[in-house]
Amino acid sequence: MTRPFFTVRYGRSAVVLIAVLAIAAVLDTVFWLCTIHRLDVTTQTTLTSAHENGWRVETTPLRKGGWPFGAWVEIDRLNGTHPASAASPYDAGWAGEKIRLGGSWLSLLHAGLLLSLTGHQAARLVVNKNVLTVLASGLQIGFRTPEHLIFSAPRLQLAFSGRWPGRQFSVQTLSGRLIRFPAARPDATRLGLIADAATVNGFPLPYGLSSDLRNGRLAIALTASQSSPSLSLLDPTSYGRFILQDASASPVPASPDNRITLTGAISLPEQNGTLTLTITHWQELAARLLNRPEIESHLAPDLQSVLQKLLQKTSSIPTMKQRALSLSMPVINGQILPDAQAVSALISHGFRAP
Repeated sequence: MTRPFFTVRYGRSAVVLIAVLAIAAVLDTVFWLCTIHRLDVTTQTTLTSAHENGWRVETTPLRKGGWPFGAWVEIDRLNGTHPASAASPYDAGWAGEKIRLGGSWLSLLHAGLLLSLTGHQAARLVVNKNVLTVLASGLQIGFRTPEHLIFSAPRLQLAFSGRWPGRQFSVQTLSGRLIRFPAARPDATRLGLIADAATVNGFPLPYGLSSDLRNGRLAIALTASQSSPSLSLLDPTSYGRFILQDASASPVPASPDNRITLTGAISLPEQNGTLTLTITHWQELAARLLNRPEIESHLAPDLQSVLQKLLQKTSSIPTMKQRALSLSMPVINGQILPDAQAVSALISHGFRAP
């Protein structure tokens, strides 16, 4: 008796499907083994390089996983410290709960080499007795090339202490990219950062005040100094200039059209230069600030008078309400020095009636 045609055809299809799945499983396993080897080598090379650069690092044993949908290596805990030395005059530390290098095949194809930090992460940097502390959870870093990385985090907390006034603020829905060129020539960009945040809570202002911001953006560049090629990227003496290309945000609860932007350049290590403050729809913000006693008490009487005259002048000329306010401020030894004379010049020249 012969078998029915559909039975023979079904049997052959099943054999072909099993063969395809077997080949796919073998290829996936081979690819997983190759990727795991690369990730393992990268991890060990990074730890060795950290030790050579003065870091003391302790980690839990490395685990490997992800098959068949990806490849990753991870550790459950990392503690790293970098004591200051003559060659690297900064203290630093990092404590993390879970660090994973790698991910799904899709994420690896999209971001290149992917670093995921989950659980509690804390980093600290001390330079010239100024202390920066960063707390994060859910931070992801993608290395497209060794010089170019992208990052994102649902929430980041920053705190300043030491010689800096004690202040802290948090950033939500953060994303951006970092470029680094350790061997950059003098006055060329050695480190660059572009970051965007949906909201910033408790951003520090002068006189001990703070404000909530939205749609924040930061774009900065640090140029190389004459001695930079032999120094770490964390060494402040490796930089010759700080260029603030864009630091902007909209204050809350003002209109989204109300935008505050700060740009400029400062020489290092002298910390001398010029910053330019630009505010759109600034009348609303200025009126609100002048009505706050905690701010008014810190303003010199002549500066208060100048600002009041500026508000009165713009209110009487409708076309002036649409103009942005732009003010250049000198920076001497790291101190911003706005004064009544500068604001008076702004009124006399920048806001002259048509």
